[in-house]
Formats: sequence, structure tokens, C-alpha cells
Amino acid sequence: MKLITYNILDGGGERLSLIAQVINDESPDIVVINEANGFDLNDNERLVSLGDLIAMPHYHLAPSGQRDYHVAIYSKLPLLSIEEIHPLVRAGIRVVVSTSIGQVAIVGTHLSPYSEVDRLPEIELILSSLAGYNNRIILGDLNSLAETDHYQEDSLVSSFNDTQMSKFTDGEMPLYKVTDIIEQNGYVDSGLLKNSETINTVPTNSNEDNSHSELRLDYVFISENMSNRVISYEVVKNSQTEQASDHYPVVVELGI
Repeated sequence: MKLITYNILDGGGERLSLIAQVINDESPDIVVINEANGFDLNDNERLVSLGDLIAMPHYHLAPSGQRDYHVAIYSKLPLLSIEEIHPLVRAGIRVVVSTSIGQVAIVGTHLSPYSEVDRLPEIELILSSLAGYNNRIILGDLNSLAETDHYQEDSLVSSFNDTQMSKFTDGEMPLYKVTDIIEQNGYVDSGLLKNSETINTVPTNSNEDNSHSELRLDYVFISENMSNRVISYEVVKNSQTEQASDHYPVVVELGI
């Protein structure tokens, strides 16, 4: 099973066909779309349109708790259950699919862009939503840093603007509490597992927001019992992904 998490930047705009091409080149089974802005308009026209472009018949849109930063999930596999996760500043959705190892519960999410204090109750809520499942996956734009990514902290913080300082630090040093809590609850960072934790997922060449240093903000966490099933991890960087969004897609393949 192959999964993608992809922040497509403000609903994709006129880039939707390019985004679909990026996704189709990877032939995934599950796709989580962050910033599915406007996907709810005109009877979910953009939600349905992207589903058609990537040939995924099963999908659901979780509305954002603030503004329209929705999260969409697409699947080639039937969704046995769907639950939107509230309250989140952005959005979150839990689905369950059937695989060769049994049911797998998957949460696609986009955590708060404001501060670690805002994100901590959100990730606790997500972890609670998965507590009853043996096979678990969390993926999405977590707007969080990981201590294992070996940042040079002094130079990193000195490169931050005011937005990044409030978003990623306690005013002086980077914070890693969100990713630490996920790992403490029995999850493995697939990027770290495949020695790719230093590969940034933002920004691409098309980024217009000067509040992004080179960071890894998009993750796929796998429950420990499934860690030996992680076949590959990739941050897709090519001429298409440089233009399709300000984030690169992250692709993980599992042997299930």
C-alpha cells in the first residue's frame, strides 16, 4: 500500500491538473490533501474533480475549524468507516481500510499553524481517536519540527522571522513536543526509519512566503507494530513538484 501526504497550497488553484499528474506518477492507494481550500464549494466540485483526475472513487472532505483550510482524503480502497476529528484549527479525518494484515486506521491531518501550544491538544485528540486500533497511521502537514532532524539550532533560530519564532520556538529554542509525543505513543517516523529525516518538505521553488526556512513539516508516522513493513520513503522533488505547490509530496510504501 502506497500513501501520499500533500499540502497543495490554497486549494491548488489552476495547478489542480499538475497536482493530479504528480499524484498519478506515484500510483498511490491513499492520498491525504492538506489545504483543500474551496473543495466544498459548488457541491464539492473540486473534491470530485480531483477524485476523477486521480481515479480514486472513495473520498471525504473534513471541514476546517477556521477559515477554509480543509483536509481531503482519497482512496482506491473502500473506506470502512469515516470520522472527522474536532475541534482542530485546521482539520483532521480518520478512516479505516481493509488490508492484508487486517484493518488499518489512518488519520490525515493539518495541525495548527500558530504555535506548539495550539498543536499539543490537537495531536492528543488525534492519538485518542486511534487508541482502539492495532494498525495506525498519522500523516499530514503537522507544522512541527522533529528533534531527530539534526537542525543546527542556533543558525536555524537566527534564520526565523517573527512568524516562525512563534510557530516553532519557545521564544529562544526550537520545540519538538508534538513529534516527541507521537513517538512516545508508539509510532515510528517513516522518514527517520529510512534515514531521510534531513530532507526538507518545504519550501519548493514556487514558494512565495518568506516565512519558510528549509524544514520538514510533512510526516508519515506508522505504529511500531508496522514499522518492519515500511518499504520506502520519498520526498518527491522534480520539475513538476517545484511548481505544483509550496510543499513537496511525501510518499511512503508499506508491504501490506
